[in-house]
Amino acid sequence: MLIILIGLTGLFTGLDYLMNASSLSSFNIKVLYAFSKWQEALNLLYPLAIILGAIWTKMAFIKQNKLASFYALGITRKDFFKPFFVVSMFVYILFVGLNFSSFATANDTAYMIKKNQYAMSKTEDLFFKYNDSFVYIGTLLPEQKKIEKLTVFKMKNNKVFESLTAKEASFNVNEWIASNIIKKSKIIRDNKEYLKVEHLDFLHTLKGYEPKILKSIYDGQELTLYESIMANTLLENQDLSTEALRADIYSKIVTPLFSIALIMILIFRFPFYARYMNMASSTTQALGGTLFVWGILFALQGIGANGTINPELAIILPIVLLWIYAIYTLVKSDR
Repeated sequence: MLIILIGLTGLFTGLDYLMNASSLSSFNIKVLYAFSKWQEALNLLYPLAIILGAIWTKMAFIKQNKLASFYALGITRKDFFKPFFVVSMFVYILFVGLNFSSFATANDTAYMIKKNQYAMSKTEDLFFKYNDSFVYIGTLLPEQKKIEKLTVFKMKNNKVFESLTAKEASFNVNEWIASNIIKKSKIIRDNKEYLKVEHLDFLHTLKGYEPKILKSIYDGQELTLYESIMANTLLENQDLSTEALRADIYSKIVTPLFSIALIMILIFRFPFYARYMNMASSTTQALGGTLFVWGILFALQGIGANGTINPELAIILPIVLLWIYAIYTLVKSDR
């Protein structure tokens, strides 16, 4: 499996590097870019490498009649499947853990290196809903945990009745704190509207909106798994669309499980004697079926992310159905 994973990711990285190396300025930048693309390839292709490694191993055992010898010694198909399951689960857990780190954002890192924006880290002109208010941010500086030009528009009956403006705000623990606030509110007196201007010392707002999460949500950038979960919770609390975030979370946690289900199907459905099967045909069917299932799941992930289909139906349901069939083949093998 390791050889296959290195080969697949090396091919992916090499082709991308050949197409983009000329636009990269220095050797150090080229190395950083290639490493980031390799990380992206690892995250994308490791489920495929798990399955292809299992196919390669089983076909080698069948061809050399080792599998028949194992069965003759009393080893069952379930016993034969156990090492595949343990290795696959270990790799799956390892990569899920890596997705809690910057490993998950390798694609964005490579893009910023390619565009020579790696040292730049600011977002301008953000406008979004927060509770019953709308927030405008002139400049967000996530590395400095700082906002320049913050305005909060408080709404009532779909109309602005109060605005709070600050030149700067800083992130502290779990919220943003702005100082020297200019508060403008509309008051009605004697059936006439007046504008009241006040000065406040501090404003506590945007609770839970960590700088990096805030930047990534509204810039459309990738997030680590932890940040995706936190961002999904924040947007759900604001009654905003979370399809893309949920699809991203499921793609990192649920989708890779298809590899273990497919291994189970291949182990329990394929004959174990070489004379009972056409090696070339069986290998082709296994590889073709794997790529077909992987392609379908990848397409459904994109459909779920853009909200055409509910992400739970587009991503989780196919994996559940695949696992049901895999467990069915496991139960049937006992008969």
